Amino acid sequence: MTKPFRGMDPYFDDPAFWEGFRDVFIVESMYAIERRLPRGYISDVRERSKTISIEDEAAHVYIPDIAVARQKLRNRRRRQPTDAAEGGIALAAPVVIPAIDEGIEVKENYLEIFKLPGRELVTAIALLSPWNKHGAGVAEYRGKRQSLVNHGVHLVEIDLLRRGRRTELAEPLPRGDYYAFVFRADQRPDVEVRAWGMRDPLPAIPIPLRNPDADVPLDLATIVGTVYERGRYERKLRYALPLPPPASDTDITWANERLREAGLPE
Repeated sequence: MTKPFRGMDPYFDDPAFWEGFRDVFIVESMYAIERRLPRGYISDVRERSKTISIEDEAAHVYIPDIAVARQKLRNRRRRQPTDAAEGGIALAAPVVIPAIDEGIEVKENYLEIFKLPGRELVTAIALLSPWNKHGAGVAEYRGKRQSLVNHGVHLVEIDLLRRGRRTELAEPLPRGDYYAFVFRADQRPDVEVRAWGMRDPLPAIPIPLRNPDADVPLDLATIVGTVYERGRYERKLRYALPLPPPASDTDITWANERLREAGLPE
């Protein structure tokens, strides 16, 4: 089935499906890049995990009903055991209280490109997650980005989430719903910024390598289209629900028209 949206499907903002989409996106990006990498380079998918406190702003994005779960925890009645020890010796009955919830674990895949034979890290490619754009994760990710670039590693940052804090640069970003940033380690502090709207086609973005090797193009339209088709997302995405925010009335009307043309529920 053809995607109802020629650009990024805004219904992928639904946290119920974002994690699965992001993982497959990274893998498909590796396949696409491997086909174009010159001899002497390899790419690999990496993974990092993080435990997020349920009090963190990002947790509300991963689990929208987490406030309800927290209230149930607070309202849980304390149990009062009345068991006595053997021999009839009375013991002080303890109060049993639930342990502090340690939070939720999130895993993030990302892509790295290495130069052989020494397996030198050349470029990292990240698809931003809610953890990178909300709460404590914003500052943590910013520190990782700065460390990579300062150590001579290029970073390509792709932001296909409309919610959350945007990457902050020395000047305001151009207007857009989605962004791609290319942090070239040999051109810092300058950053290449690409911005596009919900109704625009997805662009191809350059993946830098070591000089004098040319950039490798990554066609986001092809990647997202492949993920959508192979994942059968026309069956999964919850098109019957309202368009995930932020969305203007004009955006909502436009999205409903696209769904109607594709024969999908509005």
